[in-house]
Amino acid sequence: MYDVIVSDLDGTLLNSRHRISGYTREVLHELTRRGIEFIVATGRHHVDVRAIRDQLGLNVSLITSNGARIHDADGRLLHNRAIPPEMVEDLLFRFRLPGVHLNLYQGDHWLVEEPLPALLDFCPDSPFRYRVTDLRQLPAEGVDKVFYAGDHAQLEKVEDMLLARFGDKLNITFSLPICLEVMHGEVNKGSAMASLAAQRNTPMARVLAFGDGMNDYEMLRRAGTGVVMANAHTRLQDALPHHERTLSADEDGVARYLARVFEL
Repeated sequence: MYDVIVSDLDGTLLNSRHRISGYTREVLHELTRRGIEFIVATGRHHVDVRAIRDQLGLNVSLITSNGARIHDADGRLLHNRAIPPEMVEDLLFRFRLPGVHLNLYQGDHWLVEEPLPALLDFCPDSPFRYRVTDLRQLPAEGVDKVFYAGDHAQLEKVEDMLLARFGDKLNITFSLPICLEVMHGEVNKGSAMASLAAQRNTPMARVLAFGDGMNDYEMLRRAGTGVVMANAHTRLQDALPHHERTLSADEDGVARYLARVFEL
């Protein structure tokens, strides 16, 4: 059986309206009452995720910005790994294509060079919002994540350029077809999850993880059991063909799997 459950948010724990269903909330509360630890692992910003944690109604540890930051259940920062400053400048000013929207997470802020209101649909219940700023005046230190939003075909071109320039010096991955994310090369959800498990002396065999995007790949591979959502990106499904599957996020796939495994 499992001692720790780790779940992605968008496309996994959150439905297509970017909310947690009542049923999912009930299942997670019951498991925590039984002593099972629940951990959120997401590409979202840590300030944004606090609002989702409040919606969930549980004090849980948070892996955010795909592992660039880890906070414990009391909100203490346990780990932070930023992108090297010299690489940030390249990411912001060298690799640009028409129609691709540039974003970055720095400290407690989500910074953009121009508004894109559609991105705010991902956080309907959160007060966290981007701030439009002149990125040319921005210090390059302390950037946890840079991400590009736009058409998938355009983002694939950006991905190819970034991989050719940086290789494995940066972690370059899709969280959604419309979102290409870039972190320090040693940052990923799998490493962050393993770090928290080690702190708890929990063998990875007793960790159960859920995800739907390529930014979940390392996490699903390293967990004792990694479960792929029915709505997962085709890249992830192809990369993990033998991993277990569950229903889609809109069908409460995480909660339904947990209810079956734990006989709720």
